[in-house]
Amino acid sequence: MKENRTDQRHRRRAQVHPDYERERKYAEKMRRRQQEYSRQEWIEQERYAQQHRLGTRMQRNRIKQMEMRRKRRRGEILLCVALVLILAATFAAAKIYTKLDLWQQKAEKPDFVATAAQSSEVEDEILNIAIFGTDGDGFRTDVNIVASFHVKTKELHLISVPRDTRVTMTDEMISYLEKNGKYVPDKTGVYGQCKMTEVHAYAGEGNRCAFSVAMLEEILGIDIDYYVKINLDAFKEIVDAVGGVTFNVEERLYYSDPAQGLYIDLYPGEQVLHGDEAEMLVRFRSGYAQGDLKRIQVQQDFMKAFIEQVCSTKSILDNLDSLIRIGLEKTETNMPLSTALQYAKYVTQIDPATVTTDTIPGEGGSYFDMDEEATKELIDYRIYDIEPPADETEDGALTETTDMTETTNG
Repeated sequence: MKENRTDQRHRRRAQVHPDYERERKYAEKMRRRQQEYSRQEWIEQERYAQQHRLGTRMQRNRIKQMEMRRKRRRGEILLCVALVLILAATFAAAKIYTKLDLWQQKAEKPDFVATAAQSSEVEDEILNIAIFGTDGDGFRTDVNIVASFHVKTKELHLISVPRDTRVTMTDEMISYLEKNGKYVPDKTGVYGQCKMTEVHAYAGEGNRCAFSVAMLEEILGIDIDYYVKINLDAFKEIVDAVGGVTFNVEERLYYSDPAQGLYIDLYPGEQVLHGDEAEMLVRFRSGYAQGDLKRIQVQQDFMKAFIEQVCSTKSILDNLDSLIRIGLEKTETNMPLSTALQYAKYVTQIDPATVTTDTIPGEGGSYFDMDEEATKELIDYRIYDIEPPADETEDGALTETTDMTETTNG
């Protein structure tokens, strides 16, 4: 066989230098070893880079979840208020039909009606109710929650929309405002754009809830059957109406801020917290080592104690008159009395421990910009029981999508 030029060169050098062949083989061995080492080193570096990218992504998700918890704290308080008042209304409906009928007449009589399908009084498998918590003058919605009740499974899911969510009014809403000579917002230069909390104000008297419901339907892609609007002052009054809530305060809580009229003064130990004390507990933050994280934990613990103690048949019946009075003064709804009675039979079948609370995914600043794709996955999962799709990782492997937002049971 004819030698190639490389082999000829090696043979001639081996004739001149007896140790050449041995040294050449050693050098070739070391080169292959270096190549293998470099390959292993590259694999390790790539593995570390992937872990770093995953860790950074997880850290960003944790930061987002903390922001969502902070925005959700008032929503959790409002949830208890809504649950107690709705339960009281359904228990008392047959007994004081006339009074509740007058209460129902407080609901808006809007002349704006969105083209979305309107619900009937026939029992559905899923009942979606918008819960609005208004500020002092009632012009803006500080809290926006969709409560979705599944008749078959008796599951209750609550999805919060932050008050600062950036929204753009529908063509119908803009057309209505223009036709009636009302102001159309154009925040950031986009005609009809504003914050979710402001939709209520721009709608004007008589259409505030109609606009807010239509806006929620638009951004969440669902049909909302009814709404309940609540004055947040009702929280303290309900705690007082049931005689307070027994709760163990873990440490001394003291804080004073005259500028915002906030004065907190609680001592540690198990005690009965009345309305003012309950508000102190859920608002305290500055003295905790963990700051807002600890406040969120305390709020969740109080909500569990609140629900267990207040949301029971005996507690509601024993304090029925006071609860109905608060409901008449502090709430407004367009839910027909017949519908309230229709769903009353399910009240005692709801397990508070299985109630889920979520906030739509997104990023916040002066405006909260929702993640439309992730929000759709959240809605599909919670309301329609559709599992989220799997994500493909960078190395090609398929993994299940993680929770899109922090979920708290209870």
